[in-house]
Amino acid sequence: MNDPQAHPANPAHPATAGEPVEAAPRLPTGFGPWMDRLADWVHRIGVRQATLAIVGSSVLLSVLLDVLWHWLAGWPLSTRSLLLATLLPVPIAGLGAGITLRLIVALDQARSRAEQLALTDALTGVRNRRWFMTQAALEFERATRHGRSLALVLIDVDHFKRVNDEHGHQTGDRLLVEIAQTCAATLRRTDLLARFGGEEFIVLLPETGQREAVRLAERMRQAVQAGLRDPQHPLQVPVTISLGVVAMSAATPTLDALIRATDQALYDAKRAGRDRVHTLPLSLGG
Repeated sequence: MNDPQAHPANPAHPATAGEPVEAAPRLPTGFGPWMDRLADWVHRIGVRQATLAIVGSSVLLSVLLDVLWHWLAGWPLSTRSLLLATLLPVPIAGLGAGITLRLIVALDQARSRAEQLALTDALTGVRNRRWFMTQAALEFERATRHGRSLALVLIDVDHFKRVNDEHGHQTGDRLLVEIAQTCAATLRRTDLLARFGGEEFIVLLPETGQREAVRLAERMRQAVQAGLRDPQHPLQVPVTISLGVVAMSAATPTLDALIRATDQALYDAKRAGRDRVHTLPLSLGG
C-alpha cells in the first residue's frame, strides 16, 4: 500500500464507481497537481458551493470568449481559428460548452477525490470508521435477510501507549501504518478492513463462519508478529496484536450487538495475556 489515497487494501470495495477512465473526457496533461488542489478545495467548502463557483466561473468564461470572438470578427477566419486553437485546447465549435465541460469533469473528479478523503484514514491509508459502519450495516442486513454467515475481528495493538512513550509518536504512527499494511495483505478481496480508532482496527468478514474467522485472525496475528520481530525490520520495535473474533448467529439482534460482543472477546484476549486470538461462543454473539 504505497499510496494512501489508492486504497489497495480493499480493491473489491472501491469508494467510487462508474465508467472506465478511458470513457471520460480527458483533461490536458499536467492537471494532476491542479486536480489535487481542487479536490482539497472541494473538500473544504463543500460540493454544493464548489459547483456554484465553478458553474459561475464557466459562464463568465463563456461570456469573455464571446467578447473575444467578436473582437476578432474582422480577422480572416483562418487567422481566428489558428489563434484560438493555439490558445485553447478545445474545438473551435462550441468553445463555451467545451470549457464548461472540462470544468464539470474537473469538478466531478475533484468531488470523487474529496469523497475518498472523507472515507479514508489519513495516517494508515485504510478506510475509516465512518466508511466501515456504513458498509458493515449493509453487510449485516444482507446476512440477516438471507441467513448468510458474517464475522467481525477487532484488533488492538498491545502496549501501544508504552511504544509512544518510549519511542515517540512518530514511531507509533509508523507502526500503525505497518500493521495496517500487514493485515491488509493477509485478507481476502471481499474482507473489509478499517481503522476503528486510536490503535484499533476492525475487519468485517462476509460469508465467513467462526472457524474460518479465527483462522484468518490468527494469520494476521502471526504476520504482524513475524514482521515486526524481524531483526532486519527498520523500526526495531517488537510489537504484537490482540484480536477478538465473533461470528453472528440467528440470535444476534443488531450490528452494535455484534460489535460489543467482539469488543468483549478482544478484552478477554488482553486479559489472558495479549498476543492472542480470543473468541466468544456463537450463542454469545447476540
